[in-house]
Amino acid sequence: MEENNKKNTRIFYVTMAVVLAVVTILIIATVAARRNVPAPDDSSIDTGSGNLNTDTPTIDEEENLLPTFVLPVTGDISIDFSDTVPVFSQTMNDYRTHLGVDISASLGSDVIAVADGTVTNVWDDPFMGTCVSIEHSGNAVSIYKNLDPVVKDGIIIGASVKSGDVIGAIGESAMNEIAEEPHLHYELKVDNKHVDPKLHLNFPKPEEKPSEDSSNTESNK
Repeated sequence: MEENNKKNTRIFYVTMAVVLAVVTILIIATVAARRNVPAPDDSSIDTGSGNLNTDTPTIDEEENLLPTFVLPVTGDISIDFSDTVPVFSQTMNDYRTHLGVDISASLGSDVIAVADGTVTNVWDDPFMGTCVSIEHSGNAVSIYKNLDPVVKDGIIIGASVKSGDVIGAIGESAMNEIAEEPHLHYELKVDNKHVDPKLHLNFPKPEEKPSEDSSNTESNK
């Protein structure tokens, strides 16, 4: 009887040792597996810092934004933009569309770039005289016509210009507009389409002329 008790006791202790060994192995394996799990990618988590939703434009977005334009020359608009309704041409003595604005200025006055950009062309047109075109951000192109035949040094195809840089001077090279007073014929294209420059440039408002009634009233005082 005593021999059986000792045998059972040994069996019990052996069984407990085996169970403890198995449990220990399972714990070690679990810990090792957890250590091998990759850490979560914090870059995909929105922490609320504003990195995913921001009002700051990216480089690509900046390239698609129109710049802030300045006036190419100081003066009044003598002939307005009209891409649908023909306007009368003093030189040609007929009616035709006018894809830019004519800005009156003294002969020889400086003409400046309306914004930062790259000169894309410098040419002599048989009808519109000496011309310069400049490409800007936002797929915009400014075009300056009726310039003096001698443009500013360095204004060549591929040259970079800054807003306000002098590119030429008011001339009388446009045969189609020679009957007008000295002026700059200025055009603006956006997405390869002519647009009214007044929609994008801050031209001064023309001074209001007094009406005939007010003049008569003033003279009768």
